Parts: sequence; structure tokens; C-alpha cells
Amino acid sequence: MVQRRYTGLADAKAAFEALRPFDKALIQMMGKVKPWGAEYMILDAVRKTLATAAYHFTREPEFYSGKPHG
Repeated sequence: MVQRRYTGLADAKAAFEALRPFDKALIQMMGKVKPWGAEYMILDAVRKTLATAAYHFTREPEFYSGKPHG
């Protein structure tokens, strides 16, 4: 695979690690709305988008699951 370099994101893992509290906040918000309702689905979409971006830059699947990295 070709090595990719992203200008302005020298340490992708650290950048996405800094967003871990945001992911946890989304989970908490999801617990306060109707399960599988419109608000829940929007919050779920945001979490999936964050996870997809983390995977794109770090190449670590399920970056936000489990223990913090680093």
C-alpha cells in the first residue's frame, strides 16, 4: 500500500484521540432521546461519521471502541 501523508495532520492518532470526549458525549446524548427515533438516528450518523474519519486517517478499525489508544 502507498504511504499517504496528510498536510496539517502530523499525528492523526493524537488528533482523533482528542475527539474521544466528543464521542462519549454523543453516546450520552443518545441515551437521553427516544431509541431509534429521529434524534437518535442523527446522533448515530454523527458517531459513524467520526469513526469513519478516524479510520480513514489512522487505519485503525473501531478506533473509538474499547480502551483509549496511545
